[in-house]
Amino acid sequence: MPGPACSHDAVVLGTIDYGERDRIVRLLTPEMGRVSALARGARGSRRRFGGVIDLGARLNVMLRAGRGELWHLQEAELVEARLGLREDLLSMALLSYASELVGAFAREHHPERRLFGLLEVFLTVLDAATAPPGSMFRAGLEVKALTCAGLAPILTRCALCGEPLEEQCHFAMDAGGALHPSCGAGESVPPGFLLALERARMTRLVELLDMDLPAGPTWLLARFAEHHLQRGLSSRKWLETVG
Repeated sequence: MPGPACSHDAVVLGTIDYGERDRIVRLLTPEMGRVSALARGARGSRRRFGGVIDLGARLNVMLRAGRGELWHLQEAELVEARLGLREDLLSMALLSYASELVGAFAREHHPERRLFGLLEVFLTVLDAATAPPGSMFRAGLEVKALTCAGLAPILTRCALCGEPLEEQCHFAMDAGGALHPSCGAGESVPPGFLLALERARMTRLVELLDMDLPAGPTWLLARFAEHHLQRGLSSRKWLETVG
């Protein structure tokens, strides 16, 4: 039998219309990871959820387990709307990309406190930004998300022999990171670019906001994430166009 409703902090990852009045809401929570919940009447009446179920919104929700994998969203209280993320196309594209990337790595019904915290910080910093963020800000999100998911790329040494990188190096998706040219084939990448990505991993997101990546393949980590997910990130195409 369905159990009692429980309270959770949550960030909205997306929604799907269901039937004529309902909506399926994808949420990221610290305690249960990624959760899909049915919000009855969410489309038929604004009074039911007060229009708070928007992408990227921070909510306090009451969830009740259903008979299958789909939970029931009983209540949703708005904690932070983050209206600044909807003021320009770049912020909207970054919101969509961050939600898809982090949500893709989050497991269902498993604690994901680190990924939840990462997405929460990224959206909070972006919402408060007064100027367009630099490319290092997005790279910081990517490398931290990969690390939280246990898929950290090897950036400062050869993934095969373990020795420090030289002036020329390759990046191989299947090897999990950087390689000496003598150790294997891959995409040619400047070592300084990889060192910048490593610094991004170790630096707070707010400190990366105004920084740009040095010369190199700026979507390297996005493609590395897609390699592990075995699918493309649809929001990346929009972000590439806008950014």
